[in-house]
Amino acid sequence: MRQQALSAVKAGITRLRDKGGASPDSLYDLLNGYVTAARTIKARGGTRIDYQLPASLTKGLVYFRGQFVVFASDPLAIAQPGYAVEILKHPDAQSTATLVDIHFAMPFLGYLYVVAEWSDGSVYHYWLQVAETWQPSTMYFEGDTVAPIVLNGYAYVAERQTPAPPVWAAGVARAVGDKVIPTTGNGYQYTVIETVGANPSSGSTEPAWPTSVGATVTENSDGQPSGTVVNGPGLTTPPKAVTDRYGTGNSGTEA
Repeated sequence: MRQQALSAVKAGITRLRDKGGASPDSLYDLLNGYVTAARTIKARGGTRIDYQLPASLTKGLVYFRGQFVVFASDPLAIAQPGYAVEILKHPDAQSTATLVDIHFAMPFLGYLYVVAEWSDGSVYHYWLQVAETWQPSTMYFEGDTVAPIVLNGYAYVAERQTPAPPVWAAGVARAVGDKVIPTTGNGYQYTVIETVGANPSSGSTEPAWPTSVGATVTENSDGQPSGTVVNGPGLTTPPKAVTDRYGTGNSGTEA
C-alpha cells in the first residue's frame, strides 16, 4: 500500500473516494489521533501499564489523597507504591455474597463515598473513614483508629483489654488497691497505694489527675487526707485488643 504523508487536512474525513489514489487533502479514517485547529494531524498520547492488579480480586479505581484506591471484599495487601486497597464488607455478617461492581467512588467531605454492588444483587452505600498510620511507642486512647504501616484495607480501633474501673465519684470508701478513672478520661487509671484515717473515702472535689508515670495525688475528705492514688502502670502503650474501624470484627459496614 502506497503511503501518503499529510501536513494539513482541508476536507476532514471523507469516504466518498474508497477506490483509486488517496487524496492528500482529506482522510478516509483516523485512529488514535485528531485534527487540530490548524488542520494538522496530532497523535493522541498513549498510555502504559503501571501496575497489574490481582486478577478478579479488586473492583473499581479512584484517585484519592495521592494514590490510586481499589476495592475488594476479602483481605488483600498491595505493596505497590501509589496504590491502596479498601476492604468492603456486606452489612449482613452471615452473607457469603462477593463484591461484583463499584458503581460510584468519589471523595465527599474528606472521605471516600462508595456505592458497591454484591453478588446477591444488593447495592449499599459506604462512607469510608480515614485512619492515621500506626506509630510505635505511641499512646492510643480507647476508640482511637489506626491503619497498619503496610496497608491491607482495614483500620483498627483501640479497645480496653480489661474491664474499666469505676469512674471517680465523691464520698466513695477507699481501700488500698482500689482503682479509679477520672470523670474526664485521660488514658490513665489510678490505684490507691495508701489510706489515712479510720474511714478513708474520696473527697467532695475531684483532684487534678497527674499524667506522668509514678506521680501521686492526694484526695481529701472534709479537709483531711483520706487516700493517695497513683496512675497505674502499663498504660503508656497501645492496647492489643482491637477490631476494625467499623467494630464488626475486621469488616466494613454500610453508611
